[in-house]
Amino acid sequence: MLENQSDKKLTASATKVREAKKRRVTLNSPSRSILEVRSISSSSKSVPHDLIFGIFTRLPVKSLIRFKCIAKFYSITITNPSFALVHQPYLEPKPSLLFTCSTKHQSTQIFFAVSQNGNRATHLLTIPPRFSRYTTQSVNGILCMDFGICATICNPSTRQAISLPFPFPKNSFIASTTNFYVNFLGFNPNDKQYKVLNSWGNYKMGTTEYMVFTLGTKKWRRVHGGPNYFAQRESICISGIIFFRSWMSLGTINRVAALVSFDVQTESFRVINLPRGAPHNVDTSCLIQLEGRLVIIDYRLDREHYCLWLLEDYCNEIWAKRYITFPSYLEKRITGLNFVVSGTIDTGEITMVAQCLSTPFSPFTVFYYNPSTGNFRRVRIFGLPNYNALNMSCNDVTVTNYVENILPLCQQAS
Repeated sequence: MLENQSDKKLTASATKVREAKKRRVTLNSPSRSILEVRSISSSSKSVPHDLIFGIFTRLPVKSLIRFKCIAKFYSITITNPSFALVHQPYLEPKPSLLFTCSTKHQSTQIFFAVSQNGNRATHLLTIPPRFSRYTTQSVNGILCMDFGICATICNPSTRQAISLPFPFPKNSFIASTTNFYVNFLGFNPNDKQYKVLNSWGNYKMGTTEYMVFTLGTKKWRRVHGGPNYFAQRESICISGIIFFRSWMSLGTINRVAALVSFDVQTESFRVINLPRGAPHNVDTSCLIQLEGRLVIIDYRLDREHYCLWLLEDYCNEIWAKRYITFPSYLEKRITGLNFVVSGTIDTGEITMVAQCLSTPFSPFTVFYYNPSTGNFRRVRIFGLPNYNALNMSCNDVTVTNYVENILPLCQQAS
């Protein structure tokens, strides 16, 4: 009697184990349809939307991109512009480097991200149909690609790119003369707004018009008070202020440039005279930020050192001149490469890179200089396109500091 009862219990428990295994196998089977899995999931107790929203605000960008493909509610939540304002991942994303390369005949623009400490680059986004003639430095992970009269805003983190509306009709006189037509990107940390500043210099009339496009709106707005200068293709946004250099006049052999600043919040301009000896041309120098302040740096390495002009006091226009002595192994006569300063990273180190891709079987090298200690270090980057000796148009490369950003551009442009 006892043996029969024991056998029945063993048989019943064995049956339960087999059924449980069958349910697990069936649920996880690749042949199981998505609708069936969703119906099983929907039968369970639903999670409050507020709790889901709170969890999402702590997830990294890569996880959020995956969740967008699972459910419509998830996608609506993540792509809401207000979500980007409260998104604070539990693990702060490490700042990285963003590489921009081109393909054959500069038909597309390719973006790669890689750790600041080197390693293999990750492809993020490819944007056709052509290579931009100027791309801004990263502003919180957002870029502005300048194509003349048109501009494209790009967020490599979300793999999105949108073209802004034309500020002028395509058949207008302005559209046919875009030599001094430049777009800049800025961010106001107070109201969290991104704005594109457009400068169009009419060299025949000697006048310049400025317009502003706020992401999230549909139209350009004309702004007044800007100087009648001719902007060069460069810019940097520091603490809500866009800086760029402009030619004060054209037609002279020795052109003179001035530094122009634009306050993104007040939409007001200011002209700052360049210090004596500071470079005027963007072809031989660049704008970077160091310790939250603007720096103009001459990146030619045909001498023993670089010269830096640091804007120590923005209000009173006080500049400080510094020198950086570089090792001889970085000189062009030694390396055969033209190393330039591309910016700074969050550690305060200055970034130096070659202006072209490396040859096959040779990694791309990034050098860092620490102004506090005077030390150099280098990292190697793998996975970038190789130097193409048969097509020089696809060998250019630019590098900027980069952080992930979940900001949705589709909703911003609607």
